[in-house]
Amino acid sequence: SNQLKSLFITQKKCVRILFGDCESFTDKYRTCARARPIKSQRLGTEFYTQESTKPLFAKHDILAVENLYRYRCLMELFKIIKSRKPVSLYYLFNVSNRNPAVMATLR
Repeated sequence: SNQLKSLFITQKKCVRILFGDCESFTDKYRTCARARPIKSQRLGTEFYTQESTKPLFAKHDILAVENLYRYRCLMELFKIIKSRKPVSLYYLFNVSNRNPAVMATLR
């Protein structure tokens, strides 16, 4: 969703800062234009590409904001179904007559 997108972008920036390749980042900005040879004065697209965060999320076992949101929603739903509390929310679901462990749709 659009509301989570800006939060996800901020999360990616934070992950790059915390766990990214610091040496390659600082090496990128270490030299000034006068120190580079004339043919390499212009910086190509590889200079401006950002490090991928997907391996960083996997390596450090971090859930993305969207996945964390889904996980928390499912956990809350599981708690409602399992403990039947709060009752007002539990009664919004239809329970199967054949198998009480199976929940059907919302009423």
